[in-house]
Amino acid sequence: MKSASTYSRRRPQPGSAIYRNGQRGIILIVTMFALIILMISGIALVRSFDSSLVLAGNMAFKRDLVNQGERGMAAAIASIKSGTLVSETTRQSDLLSSNYLSSLQTTDAHGIPTILLNDSTWKTAGLGTSDDITDATSQVTIRYVIDRLCLASGAASTANCIVGSYGDKGGTANTKRATGITPPVYRISVRVTGPRNTQTYLQTTFSI
Repeated sequence: MKSASTYSRRRPQPGSAIYRNGQRGIILIVTMFALIILMISGIALVRSFDSSLVLAGNMAFKRDLVNQGERGMAAAIASIKSGTLVSETTRQSDLLSSNYLSSLQTTDAHGIPTILLNDSTWKTAGLGTSDDITDATSQVTIRYVIDRLCLASGAASTANCIVGSYGDKGGTANTKRATGITPPVYRISVRVTGPRNTQTYLQTTFSI
């Protein structure tokens, strides 16, 4: 009776063709994984770079709108210091043609007068567009409104207005003495509308 034949599985010897082919297969798999990782990293880097460019572009655009808004601030201040609103008597009443309101206006949660938020409210209040500053090149429109921080029209007083104060600048020569004039505080609010209807608001207060 013949005994059952036994077979033994031998490992490929180094230097044999089978051994070399096996090594090449492992190297190929590792290389493919490395390439996949590099591709994923490259895509993530490109996306991050694109996002950075978009963010930088948006910040530059917003900064430009703020810079443009300074023109509205300057125009509003000039109208009070040397323009149509230079007279205190004139400022005791509304002057719609100069975007001026002699009493405190209602505001939104951010402190912006609601009259400035949309064009329909602006038009309903009787305000016009003659003082709007338009730049066709940059497609920017600047609009401002000035309101006196008083409860009602008329002469300003500490009873119905927020009033300014003069600080002591120090020294004794030519010291400015207090007078009977009560300077009310004025608020300037500016809306800058850019391309794609992007809007930026600026605001400041001052007294004269």
